[in-house]
Amino acid sequence: MKPLHVKILVSLFILSLLFLNKEWLVMYGWGISFLMYLAFFLDLQKIKHFDFSQNIHGYRMFPLAMLALLSVIWAPDGEATLLHTLMLFVTILNSFVLYYFVVRYNLFSLIVYLLLGYSFINYSLALGLPYFGFLQNHDEEMARFIGTELNPNYLAIMLLFSMFLSLLFFQERSSSSKALKGLHIINIVLALYTIFLTASRKGITFSFLLLFLYGLINFKRMMASFKTILIVGLAGSLVLFFVKIDFVTDTMGPAFERLGRMLSTMGGKSNEGSTEERVMFIREGWIQFTASPFIGYGAASFKYYYHLYAHNNYIELLFGVGFLGPLIYYSIHFSILRKLWEHRTGAFLAAFVLILMLMDVGLVSYYDKRVMLMLLFIIVLADRKIAERKAAKQLTIPAENRWEQAIFPEEYAHLS
Repeated sequence: MKPLHVKILVSLFILSLLFLNKEWLVMYGWGISFLMYLAFFLDLQKIKHFDFSQNIHGYRMFPLAMLALLSVIWAPDGEATLLHTLMLFVTILNSFVLYYFVVRYNLFSLIVYLLLGYSFINYSLALGLPYFGFLQNHDEEMARFIGTELNPNYLAIMLLFSMFLSLLFFQERSSSSKALKGLHIINIVLALYTIFLTASRKGITFSFLLLFLYGLINFKRMMASFKTILIVGLAGSLVLFFVKIDFVTDTMGPAFERLGRMLSTMGGKSNEGSTEERVMFIREGWIQFTASPFIGYGAASFKYYYHLYAHNNYIELLFGVGFLGPLIYYSIHFSILRKLWEHRTGAFLAAFVLILMLMDVGLVSYYDKRVMLMLLFIIVLADRKIAERKAAKQLTIPAENRWEQAIFPEEYAHLS
C-alpha cells in the first residue's frame, strides 16, 4: 500500500478507537476495522517476513483470552463471559494489526499527533467552544465533565497520557522551535485544567505524580534552565491573579470536594460511598479469590455477583480467572521495565508504566481499547529507545537529534 493511504486508514482507525462511543459511530467503527483487517492481510502478502515478536501485548493477551474462553465452562453467565472473551480476541487482533502498520510504515509520530488532536478537541469542549459539540457526551446523573467519553475517569486518563507525550517531548527535543514548545506547554496546562473538570481522583492524583516524577528524573536539566521555569511560574501566577475566584470555585470545587471526601474516608474521619464501595469490592474480591485461586469464577463474572465491575484490575482478574490472570497481563508491564533496565534507558517511560500499574488499583483496564493503544505506543517507543541506545554507542549523533532518529530513522540511515 502507498504510505499516504496507510496513514489515512490508520488515522481513521485510531479515531474510531478514541471516539467510538456514540451509536451513530458504531457502524463507522466496524467498517474502518474491516478495511484495516483487509489492508493488513493484503499488505502482509507482499512482504516475505515481518517480526511480530516485539508485540508483547498481543502475544501475552492471547493466553489470557484463552483462559477467559476456558472459564466459560464454569462461569455463572456463560453468554456474558463468552461475549467478553470475543471482545478480548478483537482487542488482540487490533493490537497486531495496529502494531504492524505503525512499525512497518513508521507511523509513531502520527499517533502522537492524533492523540494531541483528541486532547485539543476535549479542551475546546471544556472551554465551551462550539466547534466539536456534536462529539460531546452528557450524563444528567453525573455533574462532571466527560467530554467525548462516556466516563470522566477515562477522559482524565487519556489526558494524562497526553501530558506524558508533551513531557516526553521536552525531555527528548529541547532544541525544537518555540512554537512547538508553546503547543506542548498549552497542552500540559489545558490537560491539568480539564482533568480537574472531570473531578477524577485518579486523573488528578496521577497527573501530579507524573509531573513530580518528571521533575525528579530531569532535576539537573531543569535547574540549568531555572530562568525558563521562573518565567512560566510568574506567568501562571499572573493568570491566576486575574481569574475570578468564583470561576475557580465553580470549576475546581467538585474536584477538591471529591478528593477531600476520599482522604477523609481513608483517614477514618468520615464515610464516603464511592471509596467505601471500592474498598468493599477489594476485600470481598480477595476473600472469594482465596476460595478459588486457580480457576476463579469466570471472566467478567464479578459484575454478575456484585452488579458492578470491581473497579480494580487486579481483583477483577483474580476473581475472574484466578492467579494466572494478573501474572499473564502484568508480564507485559514487567517485560517493558526489564528491557529498559537492562539497557539503562527510558527512565521516564518506565515511570509511566509504573503509573499505569498503580492506576489499575482503581481501574479495570486489561480489555480497554485506550489502554491497548497506550501499551502499544509504549512498547514501540521502548524498542526505539533501546535501539537508539545501542546506536548511540556506535555512532556519533548529537543528543538533541536522538528523538528525531527514533521517530524518523530513515533520515539517519546514511550514518549506519
